[in-house]
Amino acid sequence: MSAQTSEKPLRSDALASRASLLAAAKELVAEDGLDALTVVAVAKRAGLNRSTAYQHFRQREDLVNAVGAQFARELRELFSQPRELGAQIDFFSHHFRENPDIARIWMFHLLRDAETVSKPGWDEYVAALDRLAKSPRGQDGIDAEMLCVIGMTSALVWSLMVRQRTTNEDEARTETTRFARELKRLFLYGALRPDQWPDLADELAHY
Repeated sequence: MSAQTSEKPLRSDALASRASLLAAAKELVAEDGLDALTVVAVAKRAGLNRSTAYQHFRQREDLVNAVGAQFARELRELFSQPRELGAQIDFFSHHFRENPDIARIWMFHLLRDAETVSKPGWDEYVAALDRLAKSPRGQDGIDAEMLCVIGMTSALVWSLMVRQRTTNEDEARTETTRFARELKRLFLYGALRPDQWPDLADELAHY
């Protein structure tokens, strides 16, 4: 009984250490890109010693993979939350802008691994747009997967571009609202039936 009791804090500490390391890794990627991501740098940012960090991640690639997997889990959860299309575009445009580390990790995996788009989150995204494309609210013949590629890649690339185009948070938010508006226009008049989306059509008409 005492042995079992003594194991629980160790397990809890291990989970807390791993969470701290992953949080530190995301911060480093957001600030300086993937070149800054090393086990030693992450340990320093997290306030942990190197030996603790190496117990969780034996090499840099293990750390990069772990960060990518966490992003995938988080995105899957975000995609599962019900939102109308316009609200979904707004949400992810701003979410990616606020978390540029997502784009950097995603691009790293895309360049290294052709199967990246099959990781958690992507299938849910494609399935949701496929249902929309096949509904009476979508145009005939829409290729939902390619539409996903257009929406996802443009939002991710924008999250990096906007950092070079703006000098403060207010400008970045305003520019991202402009980006989201035109992405909604692309969807509304390129993939949807505008008469089935009166609120979205009305929103775009007032700009």
